[in-house]
Amino acid sequence: MSGQDVPGTRGQALQAPADIPAFDIAYNNEVMSRILEARARKRLAAEIGTIRKPHDGSSLRIALAYPNRYHIGMSNVGFQAVYKFWNEISGVVCERVFLPDAEELREYRRTGRSLVTLESQTPVAEFDVLAFSITFEPDELNLVRMLDLARIPPLAEDRRGAGRSYPLVVAGGPITFLNPEPMAPFLDVVAIGEAEVLLPPLTEALRARLSRAELLEALGAEEGFYVPSPGDVEPGARRIVRAKMGKRADLPPPATYVLTPDTEMSGKFLVEVSRGCPTLCSFCWAGYNYLPKRSFEIERILEAARAAREHTSDIGLVSTAVGAHKEIVPLLEALREMRFRISVSSLRFEDLRAELLEPLSASGERTLAVAPEVGTDRLRFAIHKRVSNQEIFEKVDLILSRGIENLKLYLMVGLPTEGDEDLDGMVELVERIRAILLEHGRARGRLGRIIPSVNPFIPKPGTPFQWHFMESTSELSRKMRRLERAFARIGNVDAHFKSPRQEKLQALLSLGDRRLAPVMIRMARGEADLRRAMKEAGLDLDFYIHRERPRDEILPWAHIDNGMKPALLESQYEKALSSTAPALSLA
Repeated sequence: MSGQDVPGTRGQALQAPADIPAFDIAYNNEVMSRILEARARKRLAAEIGTIRKPHDGSSLRIALAYPNRYHIGMSNVGFQAVYKFWNEISGVVCERVFLPDAEELREYRRTGRSLVTLESQTPVAEFDVLAFSITFEPDELNLVRMLDLARIPPLAEDRRGAGRSYPLVVAGGPITFLNPEPMAPFLDVVAIGEAEVLLPPLTEALRARLSRAELLEALGAEEGFYVPSPGDVEPGARRIVRAKMGKRADLPPPATYVLTPDTEMSGKFLVEVSRGCPTLCSFCWAGYNYLPKRSFEIERILEAARAAREHTSDIGLVSTAVGAHKEIVPLLEALREMRFRISVSSLRFEDLRAELLEPLSASGERTLAVAPEVGTDRLRFAIHKRVSNQEIFEKVDLILSRGIENLKLYLMVGLPTEGDEDLDGMVELVERIRAILLEHGRARGRLGRIIPSVNPFIPKPGTPFQWHFMESTSELSRKMRRLERAFARIGNVDAHFKSPRQEKLQALLSLGDRRLAPVMIRMARGEADLRRAMKEAGLDLDFYIHRERPRDEILPWAHIDNGMKPALLESQYEKALSSTAPALSLA
């Protein structure tokens, strides 16, 4: 993407290039419209469970946006749950919109055509509400891209008093109640918390048909809603917004209510079985920000699974701690009786036991994901993950003895207090796991694979490590190369490494503030890379991601109250930094 492809400056939406004659633009738009409509019809025809509702003058019309490709967005159960919720309400029309695929995106830019929804091909700018469901920080740039494509000025202040009516731009999702500040200049309203409890009051306010000023005032007074003020740049001056969390487990679980083969999960029915995690690892935002931990009722999960079974035999159980569901074994056994092939997002070592593994293996699952995170007991205990190497080896032996053949290992480098001895410990850990794999592989006559996924540590708001720094690109790259060379010498190991350079953007958006808005606009439009955009804005990347923050610094997200006392988070951080427990021998 280049500056020529996407012209414009602050507050402007995409325009067609000036050197294309008006007749050609009209012709291209007509051709592009037919192409897009044909693709949309094909995509919709492949779906099971699509909801279509007629538009009329009295309906509240909501464009529900996932700021990434359809292929990714349709695997998100939270996005699908919101789509289902709004469309079940009489008088509400909710249609989906995604970041266009690469080929479509080129045509949008070339012709200047406005972004449209999937179901009816209606321009997004004509809806009453544009609601974004955001899961990953890098997708914040796609939010800006989609506003541009919809011909909606990205900055909220440029939409107010603009002489025309624009949709109310709302955002919710996991990262909005970690740190919404980098996105704040683009949004009218931010939903802070869980959709189950935020959607009813939001919908009620939207249907009241108040003026925009009255609506923003009403939502700003509601628990769980943050209405950014353009001049409110100092974090210490903002109103505290408490995340609104659901405590009920009897609600229908978020699930794949619209099945499609055109997704990374290709026809698999996904269902969230529980929320939160009892481990509370010091780096993990999900554990600290999804409290209280609760399990969706087993009958509610099975009810959704029964409805899906007519259309698919593949089911995936989604959670930060699938095995911590209070009735996980009866749930697995019931799904096995329905003749589902069952997969799980990942399992904690603490939850692994024979009666849990056997239904998974019997259903045909041959690969399991687990998270040792690090290679030594000292560092693992420092990050509040209470499982030893010896216990890991025992659990791996149990996993492989129950018919599972391949193991995915989630690993992390750059954590506080990490040294080269911890990297060596990671290599020894993988070697020992491979020895167990070989033992079971020889017995069954075929060898499985170990698939380590190595990721750089990124500090997350609302966790004990929120004050810590991300290690420099050079240091993280050195550690990655060291591990890559070591893993390459171990047979049956297929290691994958996340690029520290690319992960800097995630870190910046995780820890940043609203001064990043011009950086995000420049990057979203392809007018500058991260380094150049930061320099042009007079901002220092090291200040945001490569320094340890003083404990008394007012953090950009200090006005978001996730229920955890800062003193508790600080105490856990200090314990991690002072961890001197000796590493246990791998022998």
